[in-house]
Amino acid sequence: IATKFSAGVKTNGRAEAENRINKIIGHPKKTLLEVFTGLNKRTEDQTALDLISMLRKYAGPFALHTCYKQMEYSMYYLVEVVPRPPNASQWNMINAFENDAAYISTVWLLQLIKWRGLEMQHILHITHKATGKVHHLVILQDKRYICDCCMGLNLGIPCRHYFTAWTSVQGLPFHIGLV
Repeated sequence: IATKFSAGVKTNGRAEAENRINKIIGHPKKTLLEVFTGLNKRTEDQTALDLISMLRKYAGPFALHTCYKQMEYSMYYLVEVVPRPPNASQWNMINAFENDAAYISTVWLLQLIKWRGLEMQHILHITHKATGKVHHLVILQDKRYICDCCMGLNLGIPCRHYFTAWTSVQGLPFHIGLV
């Protein structure tokens, strides 16, 4: 009888699990609106779980590949430490130069750091060897960094300018928390 009734199809247990969930969502004492709301909530929860699994599947390899590319590009830059002006005891001033190749200007970068109450330790002047394009990377007192290309702020992935500084400046830390 079973082969005729089920046409030879075997179950994997998923139908039983769904039936159990459906009984929880729609028992006889619930109204149609409550059943409808419960089913929508269940669908949203499943969609969120699917998005999380997709994010884990693709975001990790993307971040790793992007870091690898940025490390390759970092070989073509030079690093210089910008000296503090002679009469300045702290980095609370704003430099007057701008950089058209950067995502934000150096003036704006320094203003943002000042407004947030962060303390700068160093400003690194990073120049591309072939094109001469300049970027400025600020090393904060707690060893975090902010670059004017804003890749670390926008994507959460260290940029080529940071990797250049990391290979040139002794004691500059790298940890997975930067990604």
